[in-house]
Formats: sequence, C-alpha cells, structure tokens
Amino acid sequence: MLMTEESFLRGAFILALSSGISRVLGIVYIIFIPRIILDEGMGLIQLVKPIHYFAVVIAILGMPTAVSILVAEKAAQGSIPGVFRVLRVSFLILVATGLGACGAMWASASFFSGHVIKDPGVYLIILVMAPSAFFYALGGAFRGFFQGLQHMTPTAVSQVLDQIVRVVLTITLAIWLMPHGVELAVAGTAMAVVAGEFVSVLTLFTFFMVQKQSLVAKIARRSRPDYEPGRKLCKRLLRLALPIVLTTVLWPIMQMLDTVLIPERMQAAGFDQAQIRELMGYLGMALTLSQLPNIITVAMSTSLIPAISEAATLGSKRLVAKRTREAIRIALIFGLPSFAALFVLAEPISQLLFSYPQVGAPLRILAIGTITLGTIQATTGVLEGMSLVMIPVKNLLVGVGVKFVCNYLLTGIPGVGITGAAWGTTLGWLVVAFLNVYSVCQQVDLRINVKEVLLKPVGAALITALSLHYLFDTLHVLGPNTATLLTVTWSMSLYFLLLMMMGAIHEKDVRLLPKVGTPLADWLYTWGFLRK
Repeated sequence: MLMTEESFLRGAFILALSSGISRVLGIVYIIFIPRIILDEGMGLIQLVKPIHYFAVVIAILGMPTAVSILVAEKAAQGSIPGVFRVLRVSFLILVATGLGACGAMWASASFFSGHVIKDPGVYLIILVMAPSAFFYALGGAFRGFFQGLQHMTPTAVSQVLDQIVRVVLTITLAIWLMPHGVELAVAGTAMAVVAGEFVSVLTLFTFFMVQKQSLVAKIARRSRPDYEPGRKLCKRLLRLALPIVLTTVLWPIMQMLDTVLIPERMQAAGFDQAQIRELMGYLGMALTLSQLPNIITVAMSTSLIPAISEAATLGSKRLVAKRTREAIRIALIFGLPSFAALFVLAEPISQLLFSYPQVGAPLRILAIGTITLGTIQATTGVLEGMSLVMIPVKNLLVGVGVKFVCNYLLTGIPGVGITGAAWGTTLGWLVVAFLNVYSVCQQVDLRINVKEVLLKPVGAALITALSLHYLFDTLHVLGPNTATLLTVTWSMSLYFLLLMMMGAIHEKDVRLLPKVGTPLADWLYTWGFLRK
C-alpha cells in the first residue's frame, strides 16, 4: 500500500482542520477563562501544567509515534497480522504506563505542592487531573495505529470532541466553583480535562471497532509472511519510543524546573508571590497563543512520520527528499505570517483574547517561535520517520541547556523579569531548529529552491507586516478589538493571495484541502489567482 503524495499532505490537512477547530474552541477557552478565574487562576494553571504534561509524556512513552512508524512499515510490507500485533503489544504497554503515571501524580501531589512549587493551592488540582494521564495513554495506541495507516479522520474527530467537552465543562465548572475559591475553580478546569480525554478514547475505540476491517482490506498482500514475535516487537517499539520520549520529556522537564527557578529568581529580584502568579499567568497565556499558529506543522509532522517511514522501508531516497522539501515549505509558508501578526499586533491581540495587554510583552518575543517551532516539528518528523530518533534528542538537549542558562541569567534582572523566560524559550527553540535542519541536510539529499521556498514567502510576509501595522492604525477609530479582527483577517488573506500570485502556492496545493479543495482551486484558477 504505497501512499501518494496527496494522501500524505491530505492527511496533514485533515489533522490541521481538526486542530484548527480545536484551536478556535480553545480561543473561546482563553477568552472566557482568564475573565472567570482571573490572572491568579491562570498562574495556578501555569504552575501545574508542566507537572501534568510530564506525567502525560511518561504515560504515552513516545508510543504513538513508534506505533505509527511500525504500522506504516508493516503496511508497506503487506502484513496485516503484523499491523494488529503492533497495536496489541503497544496497548498492553500503554495500559501499564498510564496507570503508573496516574498513580505517581496522586502520590506526589503533596510533595509538589509543599516542597517544589511551595503553593498549597495546586494540591487539589494535581489530584483531580491525574486520571487524564491514563486516558491519554489508552488513546495513544489507537492514534498510532490509525496514523500509521494514514487514516487521520479518527484522530481528527476525537480531537474535536475532546475539545468541545473540555471547553464546555471548563467554563461551566469554573463559573460554578469560582464563588468557592480560585483553587476549587481551577480544580474544576482540571476535571474538564479528564472528561475530554475520556470522550476522546471512547471515540477512537468506536472508530476502531467500526472501521478496522475496511482499513486492513486496503493493505496490499505480499508473498513474504511476517512472523515477528511479540517479544521482539516489544523491544523494537521500546527502542523507537524511548528516545522519542526523551525528545518529548526534555522540554517539560525544563518547564518543571522553570516552576522552581523562575519564581525563586523573580523573588530575588524583588517580586512578591502575587506578582509572580500574575506574571506567570501572562507567560502561560503568551506561550499558548504563540503555539496556536502551528496547527499545520503539528499535523504535518504527525502525517510525515509514517510517510517517511514508508518511503524509507521501500528504499526510495527520492521520495524521502521530496516529502522533506514539502514539509519545510509548508512550515515556512504558515510560520512567517503568524510571526508577522503576533509580532506587530502583540498587545492588541492580547487585549482582544485575554483582556490583558500585558501578555503582549512576552508574546512579541515568543512570536519568533512560530517559525522555529514549526521548523522543529517538520524536521523532527523527518528524522523520526527515518528511525533516527536519537538525533532530535541530542539537538533538543542543547536547546534546553540554552533555555536554562538564559532563564537563570535573565529572570533575576529586575528590569527584565518574566520576559527573560520568554527570551530563554525563544533562543532555545532557535538553536534546536538550526541543529535539526543541519541534521536533516546531512541525512537527506535536500535540494531546496531558495526562491520558491524562502524568498517568496519572506517577501509576502514583509508586505503583510506593513499591512498589519498601517491598517490597524487606520481602523483604530472603529475600536481596538474590531480593528484587530479586521486587520488580521485582511492581512492574512493578502498574504496567501500574494503567495498565489507569486506562484509559491499552486493549484495542486489548494486541491489537497479536504472537501472544499477542488471547487476552491477551480474558482481561484478561473479568476487567475492560481497557477498550474
């Protein structure tokens, strides 16, 4: 079963569409929640978030990516029994790790609240959020299975339903519980996370039961049978998964250290606990917003891993190089305008979404990450798809070291404070992106058309930045929020229109969009906006 270029990118766009819907719902969350639980509550969420993320990383153990790699390999070989054996072995592993991570959160809640974070308000939040790690783990096996077969719809639907449940319950419980105290209200938001992930797992399991026969029927049968025993398969999964876990866990470890390092350094600079909670809330909101534009590259990385694995299994270096070029091109096309919007309109966007324009200070710094983080996601997908899973680990380790040093040096300076943490994150991402691109160039015969891939998007982004600046000033008489919405909408439309007119986006690219791609491409081509 050889996936076409269209199926690889179409799968990415399906995931991106679901992520986009989820992010829109997430915007509803970030608009209402700061207004309900205030900056103190957002600070509590930011303090607990690294602990929860770390537990989830341990629970899923890098297994979804490893599963997708091996499922893609078995499918390319035409081994239906091998595909299902990968799922069974990975599911048993994830049940064990999910239970372990959940139990560890329960057992360590008192330690973290009393000795690490030194804020008793986080104790109940950690306890309530713990079961979500178990449900994340269960869902990981099914996600890896579907993604390895390049069937992205189940993952997409589960993401959307998860987010709907999470947003509705978060707002409802926060409003209901806030009169009883901010800590209890934030615990309610944690309960919503657990409920959302449970619905996600249930959705994935339903898809599996309904569609498993139709999916495996598409796998071409080969003459060579697959007799790989379960024990050997378990070792292969762990050999792939453990380095991936290191890649995933290094950054949350650094974030966990931040929950200790940043408050202590800011206390040394003269900030009190209330100020630290408030500023940590601003940083958390800025981090969330800076990563919103990367929905395409996250989805593309997920789809890219099995696509590269399949090409490598079939021994096609040309196909590996082609898919790598497409991944980098897409990362830059979507990263550049996002950087322009968040950098130029950092305060107005923060005011629109959070009612806290103070978020704009760290956001303007973190905006650079919309380019570097997208590049990291694309290149990591390439390296992991080629089973070179240790290379991203080493590169990320260097970036984490840069982030730690910058955070330590900068956050203790009274005139810098929380923006020092934003600079540390940004510089860390920049270093990892550079090292990843260098590593990919060493492994892949990557011949990039600089004019098409880099110069045209950069030129369009510069024009877009000017449009953002001058149009916002012109429309400000309508009110800041209205001006922000109209400016961003027009400028982003202008950017993609410029790319189409420059020939950086072609008709075949638009046709890959799910459902609307073909009629939209026909309309744009008829009016002269698109080239063949």
